[in-house]
Amino acid sequence: MKFPNVSCLHGCSESVLSLDTGYRASVTMVQKGCWTGPSTGQMQSNRNALPPDYSVLRRCSTDLCNANLMSHDALPNLSPAPDPPTLSGIECYACVGIHPEDCSPEKSRRVHCHQDQSVCFQGNGQMTVGNFSVPVYIRTCHRPSCTIMGTTSPWTNIELQGSCCNGHFCNKDSVTQPFTIASASTPPQAPHVVALLLMVPLLVGILGGPLGLSPQRAPPASL
Repeated sequence: MKFPNVSCLHGCSESVLSLDTGYRASVTMVQKGCWTGPSTGQMQSNRNALPPDYSVLRRCSTDLCNANLMSHDALPNLSPAPDPPTLSGIECYACVGIHPEDCSPEKSRRVHCHQDQSVCFQGNGQMTVGNFSVPVYIRTCHRPSCTIMGTTSPWTNIELQGSCCNGHFCNKDSVTQPFTIASASTPPQAPHVVALLLMVPLLVGILGGPLGLSPQRAPPASL
């Protein structure tokens, strides 16, 4: 993909946010541009939260230095197989997308839930980088605790609200409805990106297979 070049006063930036069902379906958002945000900040994540997500942002100060995050090879595997390979016995719909129709029951996969994921989840929210957001809609398996706080930083945020239910394929209701369980994450401080060169979902749908990288949570942002 070809990007236009711009002059930046304070350096360059690039960020990637990815939200996954945990069952080989994800939405990934990439932003590249000039850096005008806060100079320090720490990524925060909840290792026990589901659905799995990933967030990373890089700041650099040389010409065209924000070219590292270009494909899904930059992401960890957010859909690892359970180890040991046991299932909970519950089946749920699984999907994620940026339009409600991406997550209709007809377009959703039917999955056998992993290990301690014994309830079904459905929800909606936003993926945000700086002052730009896109909506997300999701169905997947979840733990009974239904903890949905994801990764945040001063520049990025994946915020979800949703609800869990018991029973096979019970997460078939509308994903556009308002939900009562809200994410405990806080909105990011917008860095007011000067040049928004790319802000598109790289992928909406089912991955062809594991990404082949070790599962991990988001590291501290590299400044």
